[in-house]
Amino acid sequence: MSTTLQSDHLSENIGRSVDAPALFASFPEALRTELRSKAVRRNFESGQFLHQRGDSAGGFWIIDKGQVKLGHQDKQGMMHVLFILGPGDSFGELACLGQFRRVLDAEALGKTEMLWVSEAILSDIIAGSTEISREMLKILAKQLQEALDNLLVFRNMPAPKRLAQRLLAFVADREPPVTLGIKQQELAELVGVSRMTIASALAELEGLGFVSRHYGHLVIEDPAALKRWMKN
Repeated sequence: MSTTLQSDHLSENIGRSVDAPALFASFPEALRTELRSKAVRRNFESGQFLHQRGDSAGGFWIIDKGQVKLGHQDKQGMMHVLFILGPGDSFGELACLGQFRRVLDAEALGKTEMLWVSEAILSDIIAGSTEISREMLKILAKQLQEALDNLLVFRNMPAPKRLAQRLLAFVADREPPVTLGIKQQELAELVGVSRMTIASALAELEGLGFVSRHYGHLVIEDPAALKRWMKN
Protein backbone atom coordinates (compact mmCIF):
# COMPACT_ATOMS: atom_id res chain seq x y z
CA MET A 1 0.00 0.00 0.00
CA SER A 2 1.39 3.37 -1.02
CA THR A 3 1.71 5.97 1.71
CA THR A 4 1.15 8.74 -0.80
CA LEU A 5 -2.35 10.03 -1.40
CA GLN A 6 -1.39 12.61 -4.00
CA SER A 7 -3.57 12.35 -7.11
CA ASP A 8 -2.43 13.30 -10.58
CA HIS A 9 -5.95 14.60 -11.11
CA LEU A 10 -5.98 17.59 -8.80
CA SER A 11 -9.33 18.70 -10.21
CA GLU A 12 -10.84 15.86 -8.19
CA ASN A 13 -9.70 17.46 -4.97
CA ILE A 14 -11.62 20.72 -4.85
CA GLY A 15 -12.63 20.78 -1.19
CA ARG A 16 -11.24 22.66 1.77
CA SER A 17 -9.79 21.56 5.10
CA VAL A 18 -11.71 23.92 7.38
CA ASP A 19 -15.37 24.16 8.43
CA ALA A 20 -15.72 27.87 9.16
CA PRO A 21 -16.42 30.14 6.17
CA ALA A 22 -13.74 32.58 5.06
CA LEU A 23 -14.26 36.25 5.87
CA PHE A 24 -15.11 37.19 2.28
CA ALA A 25 -17.77 34.44 2.06
CA SER A 26 -19.48 35.99 5.11
CA PHE A 27 -19.71 39.46 3.54
CA PRO A 28 -23.13 40.69 2.33
CA GLU A 29 -23.75 39.69 -1.30
CA ALA A 30 -23.67 43.29 -2.53
CA LEU A 31 -20.24 43.82 -0.99
CA ARG A 32 -18.89 40.55 -2.46
CA THR A 33 -20.14 41.55 -5.91
CA GLU A 34 -18.57 45.00 -5.68
CA LEU A 35 -15.21 43.64 -4.51
CA ARG A 36 -15.11 41.02 -7.27
CA SER A 37 -15.91 43.63 -9.93
CA LYS A 38 -12.94 45.75 -8.83
CA ALA A 39 -10.47 42.91 -8.26
CA VAL A 40 -7.57 42.00 -10.54
CA ARG A 41 -7.53 38.44 -11.92
CA ARG A 42 -4.27 36.46 -11.75
CA ASN A 43 -3.30 32.90 -12.65
CA PHE A 44 -0.77 30.72 -10.79
CA GLU A 45 0.88 27.41 -11.63
CA SER A 46 1.12 24.53 -9.15
CA GLY A 47 3.82 25.18 -6.57
CA GLN A 48 3.96 28.91 -7.23
CA PHE A 49 3.84 31.14 -4.14
CA LEU A 50 1.21 33.86 -3.92
CA HIS A 51 2.96 35.42 -0.97
CA GLN A 52 5.40 34.41 1.75
CA ARG A 53 5.67 34.91 5.48
CA GLY A 54 6.95 38.41 6.24
CA ASP A 55 5.60 40.01 3.06
CA SER A 56 3.68 43.23 3.49
CA ALA A 57 -0.10 42.89 3.13
CA GLY A 58 -1.32 45.23 0.42
CA GLY A 59 -4.59 43.39 -0.09
CA PHE A 60 -6.20 39.95 0.04
CA TRP A 61 -6.90 37.00 -2.29
CA ILE A 62 -10.13 35.33 -3.41
CA ILE A 63 -9.86 31.83 -4.90
CA ASP A 64 -11.89 31.56 -8.10
CA LYS A 65 -10.63 28.17 -9.31
CA GLY A 66 -8.25 25.61 -7.81
CA GLN A 67 -6.78 25.34 -4.32
CA VAL A 68 -4.23 27.10 -2.13
CA LYS A 69 -2.12 25.66 0.68
CA LEU A 70 -1.42 27.89 3.68
CA GLY A 71 1.40 27.02 6.05
CA HIS A 72 5.08 27.68 6.56
CA GLN A 73 8.07 26.63 4.50
CA ASP A 74 11.09 25.41 6.48
CA LYS A 75 14.77 25.99 5.66
CA GLN A 76 14.85 22.76 3.63
CA GLY A 77 12.06 24.06 1.41
CA MET A 78 9.37 21.73 2.79
CA MET A 79 5.89 23.23 3.10
CA HIS A 80 4.17 22.43 6.41
CA VAL A 81 0.47 22.76 5.68
CA LEU A 82 -1.99 24.28 8.14
CA PHE A 83 -4.97 24.85 5.84
CA ILE A 84 -6.11 23.98 2.33
CA LEU A 85 -8.64 26.37 0.80
CA GLY A 86 -10.79 26.04 -2.30
CA PRO A 87 -13.02 28.04 -4.68
CA GLY A 88 -14.93 30.85 -3.00
CA ASP A 89 -12.49 31.02 -0.09
CA SER A 90 -10.37 34.05 0.65
CA PHE A 91 -7.33 34.76 2.78
CA GLY A 92 -5.22 37.70 3.85
CA GLU A 93 -8.08 39.97 4.91
CA LEU A 94 -6.96 40.21 8.53
CA ALA A 95 -3.40 41.19 7.62
CA CYS A 96 -4.82 43.68 5.15
CA LEU A 97 -7.23 45.23 7.67
CA GLY A 98 -4.64 45.23 10.47
CA GLN A 99 -1.85 46.44 8.17
CA PHE A 100 0.62 43.84 9.44
CA ARG A 101 2.87 41.42 7.60
CA ARG A 102 1.89 37.96 6.40
CA VAL A 103 2.24 35.22 9.00
CA LEU A 104 1.84 32.26 6.59
CA ASP A 105 3.17 31.20 3.21
CA ALA A 106 0.55 30.71 0.48
CA GLU A 107 1.25 28.20 -2.32
CA ALA A 108 -0.92 27.23 -5.31
CA LEU A 109 -2.03 23.59 -5.31
CA GLY A 110 -2.48 22.85 -8.99
CA LYS A 111 -3.39 25.54 -11.50
CA THR A 112 -5.21 28.29 -9.67
CA GLU A 113 -7.18 31.38 -10.72
CA MET A 114 -7.20 34.16 -8.14
CA LEU A 115 -8.76 37.58 -7.61
CA TRP A 116 -6.60 40.24 -5.94
CA VAL A 117 -8.42 42.93 -3.92
CA SER A 118 -6.11 45.78 -2.96
CA GLU A 119 -6.12 47.41 0.45
CA ALA A 120 -7.13 50.71 -1.17
CA ILE A 121 -10.27 49.16 -2.71
CA LEU A 122 -11.31 47.49 0.56
CA SER A 123 -10.65 50.64 2.62
CA ASP A 124 -12.68 52.85 0.27
CA ILE A 125 -15.67 50.51 0.45
CA ILE A 126 -15.53 50.20 4.25
CA ALA A 127 -15.08 53.96 4.72
CA GLY A 128 -18.16 54.61 2.62
CA SER A 129 -20.51 52.54 4.79
CA THR A 130 -20.78 52.37 8.58
CA GLU A 131 -23.21 49.44 8.12
CA ILE A 132 -20.51 47.38 6.38
CA SER A 133 -18.02 48.25 9.14
CA ARG A 134 -20.44 47.03 11.83
CA GLU A 135 -21.21 43.87 9.86
CA MET A 136 -17.51 43.05 9.50
CA LEU A 137 -16.97 43.44 13.25
CA LYS A 138 -19.82 40.98 13.89
CA ILE A 139 -18.35 38.50 11.41
CA LEU A 140 -14.88 38.71 12.95
CA ALA A 141 -16.24 38.27 16.47
CA LYS A 142 -18.28 35.24 15.40
CA GLN A 143 -15.34 33.65 13.61
CA LEU A 144 -13.09 34.14 16.63
CA GLN A 145 -15.63 32.51 18.94
CA GLU A 146 -16.10 29.57 16.54
CA ALA A 147 -12.35 29.13 16.22
CA LEU A 148 -11.90 28.98 20.00
CA ASP A 149 -14.80 26.53 20.40
CA ASN A 150 -13.48 24.28 17.62
CA LEU A 151 -9.97 24.34 19.09
CA LEU A 152 -11.17 23.13 22.48
CA VAL A 153 -13.20 20.30 20.95
CA PHE A 154 -10.54 19.32 18.41
CA ARG A 155 -7.74 19.05 20.99
CA ASN A 156 -9.67 16.44 22.98
CA MET A 157 -10.54 14.20 20.01
CA PRO A 158 -8.65 10.97 19.29
CA ALA A 159 -6.66 11.01 16.03
CA PRO A 160 -9.17 9.00 13.93
CA LYS A 161 -12.00 11.39 14.79
CA ARG A 162 -9.81 14.44 14.19
CA LEU A 163 -8.98 12.98 10.79
CA ALA A 164 -12.66 12.31 10.13
CA GLN A 165 -13.49 15.95 10.86
CA ARG A 166 -10.89 17.16 8.36
CA LEU A 167 -12.05 14.71 5.69
CA LEU A 168 -15.68 15.74 6.14
CA ALA A 169 -14.68 19.38 5.68
CA PHE A 170 -13.26 18.41 2.28
CA VAL A 171 -16.44 16.56 1.34
CA ALA A 172 -18.79 19.50 2.00
CA ASP A 173 -21.90 18.92 -0.17
CA ARG A 174 -20.25 16.78 -2.87
CA GLU A 175 -21.94 13.55 -3.92
CA PRO A 176 -20.26 10.36 -2.61
CA PRO A 177 -17.99 8.64 -3.19
CA VAL A 178 -15.58 11.59 -2.94
CA THR A 179 -12.04 11.28 -4.28
CA LEU A 180 -9.28 13.33 -2.63
CA GLY A 181 -5.80 13.90 -3.96
CA ILE A 182 -3.79 14.92 -0.91
CA LYS A 183 -0.46 13.77 0.48
CA GLN A 184 -0.47 11.70 3.65
CA GLN A 185 2.10 14.08 5.14
CA GLU A 186 -0.25 17.00 4.46
CA LEU A 187 -3.08 15.15 6.18
CA ALA A 188 -0.84 14.58 9.20
CA GLU A 189 -0.02 18.29 9.38
CA LEU A 190 -3.65 19.33 8.98
CA VAL A 191 -4.64 17.05 11.85
CA GLY A 192 -1.58 17.90 13.93
CA VAL A 193 -0.19 14.37 14.37
CA SER A 194 2.73 12.32 13.06
CA ARG A 195 2.67 10.54 9.70
CA MET A 196 2.68 7.19 11.54
CA THR A 197 -0.37 8.24 13.55
CA ILE A 198 -2.25 9.37 10.45
CA ALA A 199 -1.47 6.05 8.74
CA SER A 200 -2.95 4.22 11.72
CA ALA A 201 -6.02 6.49 11.74
CA LEU A 202 -6.57 5.93 8.01
CA ALA A 203 -6.30 2.18 8.51
CA GLU A 204 -8.96 2.33 11.24
CA LEU A 205 -11.36 4.35 9.06
CA GLU A 206 -10.72 1.98 6.17
CA GLY A 207 -11.42 -1.03 8.39
CA LEU A 208 -14.78 0.52 9.29
CA GLY A 209 -15.63 0.95 5.61
CA PHE A 210 -15.71 4.75 5.64
CA VAL A 211 -12.72 5.29 3.34
CA SER A 212 -10.58 3.31 0.93
CA ARG A 213 -6.94 3.91 0.08
CA HIS A 214 -5.78 3.55 -3.49
CA TYR A 215 -2.61 4.18 -5.41
CA GLY A 216 -2.42 7.96 -5.74
CA HIS A 217 -5.68 8.88 -4.02
CA LEU A 218 -8.07 8.42 -1.11
CA VAL A 219 -11.82 7.78 -1.52
CA ILE A 220 -14.37 8.72 1.11
CA GLU A 221 -16.95 6.02 0.48
CA ASP A 222 -19.74 6.96 2.88
CA PRO A 223 -19.52 10.52 4.27
CA ALA A 224 -22.89 10.24 6.04
CA ALA A 225 -21.81 7.13 7.97
CA LEU A 226 -18.46 8.75 8.74
CA LYS A 227 -20.23 11.80 10.14
CA ARG A 228 -22.50 9.67 12.37
CA TRP A 229 -19.51 7.71 13.65
CA MET A 230 -17.55 10.87 14.42
CA LYS A 231 -20.40 12.32 16.50
CA ASN A 232 -20.91 9.16 18.58
